[in-house]
Amino acid sequence: MKLARRNIKNSAAAAATLLVALILQLLFWFKAAWPAGGQDSWNHYLFARFAPKHPELYLDQWGKPVFTLVASPFAQFGIAGIYILNLACTLGAAWLLYLTARRLNFRLPWLASFFFLFQPIVFGNTISGLTEPLTAFALSLSLYLFSAQRFTAAAVLVSFFPFFRSEGIILWVAALLFLGIRTRWKSMLWLFFGLVLIAVVGAVVSGDYSWILTHNPYFRAEVEQRFAIGHGDFFHYLHSQRQIWGIWITFLSGLALALLAAHIVYLFRNKTPEEKSRFCFWLVAPMFLGFFLAHSWMWYKGAFGSHGLLRVFVLAAPLAALLAQYAIDKLVSLDIKWVKRLLVIAGIGVMLPGAYQGSETPFPWKNKPSVAAFPGEPQIDLALDYIKQHGLQSKVLVHQLPWLNAKLAIDPWAKPEDAATFYAWSIDKRPGKDWMPDSTVVLWDNFHARRDAPMTLGDIKQLTQYSELAYFPASDTNYDVRVFLKTEKKP
Repeated sequence: MKLARRNIKNSAAAAATLLVALILQLLFWFKAAWPAGGQDSWNHYLFARFAPKHPELYLDQWGKPVFTLVASPFAQFGIAGIYILNLACTLGAAWLLYLTARRLNFRLPWLASFFFLFQPIVFGNTISGLTEPLTAFALSLSLYLFSAQRFTAAAVLVSFFPFFRSEGIILWVAALLFLGIRTRWKSMLWLFFGLVLIAVVGAVVSGDYSWILTHNPYFRAEVEQRFAIGHGDFFHYLHSQRQIWGIWITFLSGLALALLAAHIVYLFRNKTPEEKSRFCFWLVAPMFLGFFLAHSWMWYKGAFGSHGLLRVFVLAAPLAALLAQYAIDKLVSLDIKWVKRLLVIAGIGVMLPGAYQGSETPFPWKNKPSVAAFPGEPQIDLALDYIKQHGLQSKVLVHQLPWLNAKLAIDPWAKPEDAATFYAWSIDKRPGKDWMPDSTVVLWDNFHARRDAPMTLGDIKQLTQYSELAYFPASDTNYDVRVFLKTEKKP
């Protein structure tokens, strides 16, 4: 009876946490001028929106196959549909983390949902078209299944992780280690199910039996070296802890890792620690450290398309939440009543404002958008007005802004002969090789076209068949916009 009352109490606290998060995220949505994640959000929305019309998009590794499949029905209702999906995934992940903490017999298990929802990186990237919230939900579900010792079901789910996001392979390896330690050999075999299934389907459909590598955008970026990715400090993500985990989760997860390291002593003494410690030592910590160290190394080396983006850590946020929960469990086990209350009050008092400050989201009472629009939007609008005023709106439009395709309701994957738009990277800059139709209009911006195509101003001005029609300068030249027209017949 006492356990039942405690479970009800914790469930009520977890449900209240989800309700507060829902209200704050709806306020975030109401005040957002753009989705968090910018052009990447628009890009993933477009993949999901047009996949039913172009089924090959379901296997596009840039769009992320599992996300495109799941998000496609939601995307038919516009970007708002993707917001609803990601909001549901974030809240669902929080509830699963609470259930996992409860099953592992953590004290105050409802805090696991709070520790997840109010990490700045989660708080600031839920209202988006990004793939990370769905992946975080899948990871949370797998952790729950592992904690319930439903190893085969967990293994099947994890087998699809590399197609939720490419770095899912890191989590896959950690799960392989965990099942090996538990001697769950049959379940280990199921870890190859989704990996092999989609790899084979992709190979058959594309006709390329190395599809899983050659069509992966991050491997291609590494091989082709087309983009100046840059690199940085190995400790870039640790230095950015305020924007990722927040100071409270950083402290607690660090403490948890230190406490878990002490369990190496159990291995030497051939003793078995409690289940929650074994679970965190063999699964949660390896997943977290593997993810953190892999991304730190990739940014340090400038490898695999890494841009040092922080938002990838939405994916690992469930792991940080459980590590923090483990630390709290150990601190509360001191069984000093005022310590327990102080930890809860201090945690909430630090994390709630920290979620806003770390994600650089203005507090709800501030008269500012929760996510600012693209700074170059005014110049883009002027360029679109110019194109319309000069009767060029029916011409093929080349640009590098997925948002623009969403705004204009243009299908970016139509057949070339029927296409109304192409991305700027489609222009062949080699002499005599340009295949764009006559009178193609190019809306060139000094941010995405230069960085992502890559098509610098010098590049396009060297293409003599394109004449500059208009120039719309911005106070920050990164957001300058120019309009070009192809006036020379193609060879």
